[in-house]
Amino acid sequence: MSKTTALSSVNAGPFVEVSTKLYIHLPPCFTTKPIEGIQEQLNSFLMRYMPQVDGVVLAHSNLELLQSSGRIMYDSPYCHFWISVKLLVWKPVKGATLHGTINLQSPDHIGLLLYGTFNASIPSEFIPKDKYEFNPNSSYGRKKQITNDNDQGEGSSAVSGLLNGEWVLKSTGESIGQEGVIQFEVSDLVKTNDMLTVTGSLMRVPVMTRRESTIAKPTSTGTDNTEPAQKKRSAPSEDEEDSERQESDFKRIKKEKKTKGEDTKGEIETREKREDNKEERKEKKDKKDKKEKKEKKEKKDKKTKGEP
Repeated sequence: MSKTTALSSVNAGPFVEVSTKLYIHLPPCFTTKPIEGIQEQLNSFLMRYMPQVDGVVLAHSNLELLQSSGRIMYDSPYCHFWISVKLLVWKPVKGATLHGTINLQSPDHIGLLLYGTFNASIPSEFIPKDKYEFNPNSSYGRKKQITNDNDQGEGSSAVSGLLNGEWVLKSTGESIGQEGVIQFEVSDLVKTNDMLTVTGSLMRVPVMTRRESTIAKPTSTGTDNTEPAQKKRSAPSEDEEDSERQESDFKRIKKEKKTKGEDTKGEIETREKREDNKEERKEKKDKKDKKEKKEKKEKKDKKTKGEP
C-alpha cells in the first residue's frame, strides 16, 4: 500500500479510531477473491507501527471498496484501487499520563509493560533523586496476570520469582509505585522498525514537548482589535533550515572550487615558467658546449698545420 489518506478520527485516550483511505495493490492470485486479499494485506499491519496513522494498528473494520474496478498499469500484474477502512490505533502522545506494570528495575531505568502488550521505559534521569533512590539490597516480585476460568474472564495477579534491586521511596523505603503499577507521563516516543516504544518520566514533562492541544491558548479579551504594524517572524521550519543549510553549503563549495581553480591556474603558470627557464638553460648550455668544441677543433687544426 503506497498511499494512505486519513479521513477522520475518534479519540479515546491512547486508543484512537481512524477512518482512512488506502491504495491497494492486489496480487493476481486474489483476482477472484479480492476481499480475502485485502483482508490479508490489512492483517499484515496488525501490531505494527504505521507512519500514515502515527500509531500501532490493533484492528481493522468497516472495509469498503471505493471503486467498482481496478487499474492494471504498464507491465505490472497487480490491480490498483482505493478502499476505505476504519483502524483501531494505539497512539500515545507526549505529555499524556499512562499506567505501566513494572517488569524490570535497574540503576539505569525502570522497564514497564503497558496494557500487557506495549513496552515502556523510565530512564534514571527522569526519576527524581530527591524522592526516590535505587536500593540494590532490596527485592521485588515480578507480577504476571492469571486468568480465571469464569464467564467474565476476570483475572488475578501472582508473583513469579524475586528480583534483586529496586527503586524505593527515600522517606519510607517502600517500593516505588502501588502494587507494582506506576503512573508516569510520556516524555518521548521512539519509532523504529515498525515498533513504537514509550519513554516515560516521573517528573513533569516540559510544556513545549507536549502536543499543541494540551497547551492552553490565550483567550482574546476583545478590547484591543488593533494589529501590530509588523508581525513577529516565526521560527524557521525544518525544511527552511535544510534549504538554508544546503544553500550555504553550495556557496561554500562553489567558493572552494573557485579558489582551487585559481590556485591550479597559478600552479600551471609557475610550472610553465619553470619549464621555459629549464629549456633556456639547456639551449645556453648546448651553445656553450658547441662553441668550446669548435674552439678546441680550431686549435687542434692550427697545431697540426704548424708542425714541420
